[in-house]
Amino acid sequence: MTETGKILLSVQEFSEITGLGEKSIRRLSHVQGFPAIRIGHRIMIHKQSAEDWLADCAAHQDACLPVIDI
Repeated sequence: MTETGKILLSVQEFSEITGLGEKSIRRLSHVQGFPAIRIGHRIMIHKQSAEDWLADCAAHQDACLPVIDI
């Protein structure tokens, strides 16, 4: 992921650095343990925690990522 000085990222910003679609990220925000917070109607993602969470899921492939229907 590219470096940014921000701690919290919007769905759009997180989408740009991860290559995941915005709809997929919005769905991930509902997965228990995913480091997203809601500020009003906005979803903000803690950058470092999200990177760690995704890396852990990829390393263990323990079904922590939901199946996302398109």
